[in-house]
Amino acid sequence: MATDLKLLLVGDFPPPSGGVATHVEELFHAVRAEGGQCDVLDVGKGQLAASGVVPAGSMARFAALLAWYSARAFRIHLHTSGANPKSWLLASACAAAGRLARRPATITLHSGLGPAWILQSPARGMMARAILRQFGRVIAVNGEIRDALGICGVEVAPAFSSRLPRPGPPPAGLTELRAAAAPLYCAMIAPQREYGAAILLRAFQRVRGQRPAARLALYGRGSEQVQAEGVRGFGELPRPQALAVTAACDVFVRPTLADGDSLSVREALALGRAVVATRVGHRPAGVRLVEPADAEALALGMLEAIGEDARCAASAAS
Repeated sequence: MATDLKLLLVGDFPPPSGGVATHVEELFHAVRAEGGQCDVLDVGKGQLAASGVVPAGSMARFAALLAWYSARAFRIHLHTSGANPKSWLLASACAAAGRLARRPATITLHSGLGPAWILQSPARGMMARAILRQFGRVIAVNGEIRDALGICGVEVAPAFSSRLPRPGPPPAGLTELRAAAAPLYCAMIAPQREYGAAILLRAFQRVRGQRPAARLALYGRGSEQVQAEGVRGFGELPRPQALAVTAACDVFVRPTLADGDSLSVREALALGRAVVATRVGHRPAGVRLVEPADAEALALGMLEAIGEDARCAASAAS
């Protein structure tokens, strides 16, 4: 990577963790680690100032900051869902900023909900295509998103660094949970229905019927409020601690109803965990797949994954 690179990432930044925010954080640290100059214009819910991270604030402030970076010849790389009007307003603004900088901007579309939103009406498809043609590079994290756009030149690439994830210290209570569990499952959840938390909890209770000593570690926004037998919610965690939860488990579970290309799945594979995930979005090789919204199928997959040799770090780069 050229050390004279000047890159502005536009997108969500933790907190809260998960989704686009985690992808942006990963790329932010990777570029800086290689000596490039990289800042983040944070348009997410957290918007907490940190070194190299600038809260976008109001629309007027966002436009002013985007113009400031463009005038200083920063390359603009927008990370967004593509699944709502705000996402496409951001895309239009970033495309214009790329023209101002005389360096066409890049956009990465992340959300597994994006295809359904785009295909809901011909007008949405026409709008999306018109905006994307203003970018120098368009990246989709899975083929479904690319196909929904219906334009040539859309790359499909995982939003994942090949660097091995580095777990940090475990959150309070994880060591005790690990010691009591046989086996220990873990999952990242969020309040939105598409994360499949309710289905996961039903599946886990079926698992407990056959494996009474099984435990489930949850992390993510709202997970600390989950009350269920054998379940421990750790809440929103910094990424190193979230990786510590994944590293401690026997099986990582991804029960989502829609997905792009889950970073947490790739990290779990890179850490040598068995992974059970729903058959949505893109799933790398080495993942045990089950049908979405089916608690019984998910429970069966979770039981079958116990004891499975999942030392498949190489597949994380698939």
